[in-house]
Amino acid sequence: MKNDAGTLNELWSKLIIKELIHHGVRTFCISPGSRNSPLTVAAAEHPLAETFIHYDERGSGFHALGYAKGSNQPVALIVTSGSAVGNLLPPIMESYHDQIPLIILTADRPPELRDSGANQTTDQVRIFENFVHWQVDLPCPDQKIPQSYVGTTVMQGVSHALSEPKGPVHFNCPFRKPLLETNHEAPPLSLHQSNRSMHSAQTAISLGRPQIDEKAFEQIADELSEYEKGLILVSRTEPIDDIEKIYALSRYLQWPIFPDILSNVRSGGNGSGVIPYYDLIIKTLGAHEDYAPDAILQFGDHFVSSKLTDWIASKKPKAHCHIASHIKRKDSIHSVTHRVTTDLNHFVEKLPNYLSRSSPSKWLETWKELNQLTKKGVASYFKEHSELSEPHLFHHITEIIAPSSTLFFSNSMSIRNGDTFFCPESPVGKVFGNRGLSGIDGNIATVAGIARGSGKPLIAIIGDLAFLHDLNSLIQLQGLPIKLIVINNNGGDIFSFLPISERKDVFKTYFQTPHDLSLEHAASFFGIDYESPQTIDELDTTLSSPGSAIIEVKTKAGGNKKIHKEISVTLKEIQSRMEAIG
Repeated sequence: MKNDAGTLNELWSKLIIKELIHHGVRTFCISPGSRNSPLTVAAAEHPLAETFIHYDERGSGFHALGYAKGSNQPVALIVTSGSAVGNLLPPIMESYHDQIPLIILTADRPPELRDSGANQTTDQVRIFENFVHWQVDLPCPDQKIPQSYVGTTVMQGVSHALSEPKGPVHFNCPFRKPLLETNHEAPPLSLHQSNRSMHSAQTAISLGRPQIDEKAFEQIADELSEYEKGLILVSRTEPIDDIEKIYALSRYLQWPIFPDILSNVRSGGNGSGVIPYYDLIIKTLGAHEDYAPDAILQFGDHFVSSKLTDWIASKKPKAHCHIASHIKRKDSIHSVTHRVTTDLNHFVEKLPNYLSRSSPSKWLETWKELNQLTKKGVASYFKEHSELSEPHLFHHITEIIAPSSTLFFSNSMSIRNGDTFFCPESPVGKVFGNRGLSGIDGNIATVAGIARGSGKPLIAIIGDLAFLHDLNSLIQLQGLPIKLIVINNNGGDIFSFLPISERKDVFKTYFQTPHDLSLEHAASFFGIDYESPQTIDELDTTLSSPGSAIIEVKTKAGGNKKIHKEISVTLKEIQSRMEAIG
């Protein structure tokens, strides 16, 4: 075999891609470049590799993030060296905090060019150190290094990406020139003789999940059974395989279920014990001590509702049991008294076996009544105020979303309005968001990735600043069944909910940042249909039409806050009603 750099680069890259594919990585998001040519060609030529090309590394990274969410499979990223690598930091940070497995393949210059002033050369070693679960600076391809090294190293990285908590891993891949085989003949797939079949992985991975023993179940069940006033919190971090098991747990304990907006328990509809309007209820109840929980059983990590977190912190429950498949602390208010690392779905299934079924509880019935009163109050408000507003959009979309569609709520005000008003009665498609770090960057690219990864139609609701922040990712929407609803309130209206809004001297210019732009021209530039509905009926017509579209919903700055205040006043009757039935 010809022992030149180009041949070795191609061989080395083919081995990396082959091993990744054997371990279930089938999608490769690639941004064009020169130094990453060996990896790009290897992915392009592998018959089982699905490739996606996007010129912006940040947009490609967020697309990979979305694809991994939509497909529930790990996704690889291939980029060239230099500043291209730095552009991956935002999606890598998001995937780290949101526990999404990404395989990062960054091309690099060889060691002799580092720290020498060579063009497009910077220190890429451990560049993502705080935001990856594992990392390696590979040697340059070398005939003396056996192919088994490549295989076991890829296995090591993938196993870290897929172990709980899942997340990104980083392979830094230096290549010497010539980058590719100079005679354009495909090199043989062998660094030296090996007994291993090219149709199997060098090392197979079998990942297990921890399960607690019978004694631990008994101790947890005994602790929880002591309290009548308890809550079951279900986040979006780890989906419940069978939500009927959560309903059963609610019936056993006679505790209400508070489902996060992104959990499959919320999108599962009006199940037994589910209180989807908890955010509005807590805002209405305020400091009322009759509804303070003594115990909490929490499944998963993050919740969108800051009101819920603040409320729990103020009530100081006697027992707070956090169930997760990892050992990391996810307890920003330092309330957790019991941390249980186990397979979440196994725990949900087995815990009722250790509980005595409680008698019908006034506590649970009270929360159900609160939820029903809130539901009626919200419906009554929007019946009277039927104009197309931000809160009305989120409330109304629960009635028209098809079970086959998925949803995405961007960060800032969109996800908060969704958490407050999106409370479906019947099962709907999965609801997505980027809540690892909750940034407004990369939302359009993530939406495109989710649509491709899930293979389902998608309705996305994002804000105007999130739209402008990721404008160049609009090209990714072409040919995908996506309705992108953009709420244009001319700036960062979410800041109107914060104390800074009272500082009139700086608020508009430095926080609200109005842009005075219409989005129609962006749609035409990228060849995407555009609509601007003025009423709820026009919105319904647009959403029911075939194909993809950008749907601009124009609202007035400050209008969202006004509606929230009016609804809060309307719901104040809950307190008096509950005191009357109490």
